[in-house]
Amino acid sequence: MENDSVALYDLVVTNILTEEEFNAIQAEKEAEAAAAAELVQAREADRLAFAEETLKAYQAGTLEGVQETATGLKYVIHEEGSGKPAEAGKGVVVQYIGKLVENGNIFDQSFQRGAGIPFTLGTGRVIPGWDEGIALMKEGGQATLFIPSDLGYGAQGTPDGTIPGGAELMFYVELEKVQ
Repeated sequence: MENDSVALYDLVVTNILTEEEFNAIQAEKEAEAAAAAELVQAREADRLAFAEETLKAYQAGTLEGVQETATGLKYVIHEEGSGKPAEAGKGVVVQYIGKLVENGNIFDQSFQRGAGIPFTLGTGRVIPGWDEGIALMKEGGQATLFIPSDLGYGAQGTPDGTIPGGAELMFYVELEKVQ
């Protein structure tokens, strides 16, 4: 082929909708998404309390079931999950609450927004502690990750100062979906 920048496509029309039909389908999808977001938001207070209890037990050295990987990531699997295992290269959706281990301050969370964060696992789109920790889970699983600074934001922290340099992070995570 002389011109490598040319791409040819064959398209097949499988359905034609009127504007009203299209709008009705879109409205239904939006209503479903809003209902799903409300369910997630309804769990927010319970998940925040659980994350707080977990952090206090970790700080006191009384948290049971803590495991540690060779890289220093510590984690507790609260619920195994019965779905597909998370693997590098697969798309995942994760609900989370992020806290600073030192003082318990929440620096980010998805429950309030009503939607988890989608990303492709193992591609460096998230901090290394997430790539490693989420890969230990199955769809439907719940865990808490204790991420050392070198697997989080390092000595520099975040540019806005929300996460200081050298901070150990705690994430309560729920693996909603593995694609």
